[in-house]
Amino acid sequence: MDATLADVEARVDEHVETYRETAPFHPVEAESIETLPDAFRAGDYGRRDVEWVVRWYFRRRVDAIDQEERRAVEGAVEDADPSELRGAMWDAIDALDEAAPEEGGDPRAPAHHRALDALADLPGVDVAIASALLWFLDPDRFLVVGDREWRVVAALTDLDPAYPDPMTPAAYDRYLDAARTLADRLGVDHWRLYMVIQRVYAEEFGGEGGDADG
Repeated sequence: MDATLADVEARVDEHVETYRETAPFHPVEAESIETLPDAFRAGDYGRRDVEWVVRWYFRRRVDAIDQEERRAVEGAVEDADPSELRGAMWDAIDALDEAAPEEGGDPRAPAHHRALDALADLPGVDVAIASALLWFLDPDRFLVVGDREWRVVAALTDLDPAYPDPMTPAAYDRYLDAARTLADRLGVDHWRLYMVIQRVYAEEFGGEGGDADG
């Protein structure tokens, strides 16, 4: 990647503005980042909201979608019983709300690992897709992961460059630690970091194939 961390830091506002102006899903993403976390926690949502996050995970890439995988995952989630969807979401929320081990919580696994496990128990959902649901549950603490996000974060931090296949909770932790470090360096929250990552990918790697704005 030609752009350095300093280059990206100098263009944060530009990247964010360009994403807002060009990314086809930005309006609904911005609304969902604002509304879904509270809706999920209040139970004030329908199955279509969970399905939307799963669809968004694939479709944000626009013309670089693995259509076979997308159809299989979306179909599995759409066929799931509504109580199964809500149960997984409640289990994830309960896990995230548990006390830390030093405060009497379960010391066997981090709370967000248990949340990821609960979400990844949904039909067709793996840890990477579960990370999207996790992000929309708590966008200030977490960040969605995919090969594009991993590639940019790795290029700008000390994250190992090889994208894990399959994604695991331990690999997600490495990514999240690096993403948080990057967000601190750039002075942005995770939502703005996501927009910056997408624009950096578009400029640095978009010519290798796939969508430049998803």
